[in-house]
Amino acid sequence: MGEGELDFKFQPAGGQFHLRGSDEALTAYGGLAAWDHFLERCAVFTALAKGYPLPRTSNNATPVIDILKAFALNTLTGGKRFAHCRRLQDDSAVATITGMHKGRLCGEDAFRRLCEKLDSAQVERWFAPAEQMIHNAIPPNAVADWDSTVVVRSGKQEDAAIGYNPQKPGRPSHHPLACVIGGTRLCLHMEWRKGNTVSSSGWIEAMEKVWRSPLAQHRIRLNRGDIGFGQESIMAWHEQGKGKRPSYLFKLKLTTNVKKAIAAVPWDDWQGKSNEGLVQLVELRLQLHGWSLQRRVIVERTLKPLNPSPQGSFWKQCEEEFNAYVTNLTAEEADAFQVIQLYRQRADAENVFDELKNQWGFAGFCSQKAAVSQSSARMLLLVYNLWSLFVRVLKNQGGHTEAIKSRYELLLIPAKLVLSGRRKIIKLAVGGKFASFLKQAYQRLEQWLRRTAPQLSLSMDKPPPWMLFDPAQTTQSAVT
Repeated sequence: MGEGELDFKFQPAGGQFHLRGSDEALTAYGGLAAWDHFLERCAVFTALAKGYPLPRTSNNATPVIDILKAFALNTLTGGKRFAHCRRLQDDSAVATITGMHKGRLCGEDAFRRLCEKLDSAQVERWFAPAEQMIHNAIPPNAVADWDSTVVVRSGKQEDAAIGYNPQKPGRPSHHPLACVIGGTRLCLHMEWRKGNTVSSSGWIEAMEKVWRSPLAQHRIRLNRGDIGFGQESIMAWHEQGKGKRPSYLFKLKLTTNVKKAIAAVPWDDWQGKSNEGLVQLVELRLQLHGWSLQRRVIVERTLKPLNPSPQGSFWKQCEEEFNAYVTNLTAEEADAFQVIQLYRQRADAENVFDELKNQWGFAGFCSQKAAVSQSSARMLLLVYNLWSLFVRVLKNQGGHTEAIKSRYELLLIPAKLVLSGRRKIIKLAVGGKFASFLKQAYQRLEQWLRRTAPQLSLSMDKPPPWMLFDPAQTTQSAVT
């Protein structure tokens, strides 16, 4: 819009102002320059575009790399539907910064058309190499947390099925299973499943896919999960191989036989005082019905107050609360109290699904075609992981920063794009302490990229670029 098309006078509290249009390349997302630089150096999207499994015959077809980048930008800027990409389509600065071939972001149907002719197996094979990049960020002695979530669907969608759905019973859904590395908020693997599955459905197949990675074999020492995973087949998988597979720690369902075993424990065997609010523990060796051998079970008992109590008095009435855990960790590796504490750390993994659904639109990108819904979920998860690593590098901190905060800090920066000869200059509207923070952050990014991706001229016939990530440097700089 030219200056002559928009010219108004307003007088707010700060005095009289002239409001005029401008043809200058302005954007609210000045932080994209550093983000796209990070992507280019890692070359994950480049390799993903090259691995697209179907032929592209039209000369006018939008390049696959542009479609992937446009979807990533949509999710990164808070979009929760395909249609939300319209907010960026007229931002010429964003298109210039991210190198869109047509000078404009592609439309909302581009990603759907790209994926709708794929089948489920093709989608999984297509994204598998890119997901392997995250394996380089696994810290030593890592704990893998397994959890699932219900993604409610509307209308008729392929692969959606009616199953356990506490929020909207009777509605079809998907029920993805995810592996999250404890303490990092990085999602190592996702198994896309129908809604009529339970938590443990397909777990062995999913774990076998993870376990093919030498890095995963070398660094994952423990699998952790809730009561849905404490099953014979899953525990037996860990116990094979004589120490060549990770240990396990699962919460155990309080079945009738488990309750009978707890009731038979002598009072003196409980460790700890029996005061209100304190935890008591006992170790058992149990072989429940269907189990192939005896296993180590740790029972936690807590006296919790009832306020008010059924007897009518408000104070001094308590009930016993029990939790049971099964593990093949030995007493030398972790005593009973340490096992309980180790399991409680699992709670952070559930925050990943909360962040994906509420801040990344994990449930919103869907289509009647199953391949589109699955591709969207995998692509979104890849962007989430890459952004998490990107933020850790820039902020140089051990903890995870959720997108609702990190986007405002590192992405939503008002900027002006200036073309001067062959130079492209981005002027960021920052100052004071924030300018100093950005300078240090971008310096850390450059240093990290030099260490982890030193060879930028690899041809695509050589090992994929994510193998250039130095695991030690990645762990030290981006995860620890």
